[in-house]
Amino acid sequence: MEEYINGDPIEEMDPSEENLVFHYKKGSFRKREDHSTRDLATGKINLRPGLIKSLVSTKGNRIVFFVMLICIGVTVFLGLFRQSETDVVSGVRCNASAFSFDGNVYATLEMENTPKNKSELPVTMEVLFECINVENAVADKYAETVIYVPGEKQYVRTVFTDYDMKKLRVSLKVGKDEKVLETSISQR
Repeated sequence: MEEYINGDPIEEMDPSEENLVFHYKKGSFRKREDHSTRDLATGKINLRPGLIKSLVSTKGNRIVFFVMLICIGVTVFLGLFRQSETDVVSGVRCNASAFSFDGNVYATLEMENTPKNKSELPVTMEVLFECINVENAVADKYAETVIYVPGEKQYVRTVFTDYDMKKLRVSLKVGKDEKVLETSISQR
């Protein structure tokens, strides 16, 4: 016959296993506990209602609250002021990337259709790659006119000689729609 506790069947234990015994601490140890811990365990403490009040009620909570605010602030700042290496131009998602290897800078522009763009017409795009050096001057350029066919992933690639290049700027123009992508050049 199966035994049940709260509607759940009790599983039979393997005879080779020891019976588990739980010893709950009650009574005398509460006298040596910290006052706030004892009040919390016995239910005498009244928690302050409200989210903000509970976040600033103790020194530890205030520290955690201010660390959260700093993290949220840094995340918002980086989200708003970061260099944009991905953007959508005339229904085409463009992603710029660049890396330096063996004295050359390899630049790539990846283009793919966005899910919202249902157009089947090819898109003519003017692409201008500009390598920016450590003095924030344009050190090298490459321009190309690309015809993007929707539904396909397409790449535009070029190679520059590395003269202390620090970032790549890609200007995209489709009719009157114009976007500028910037990305830092990673070292490999």
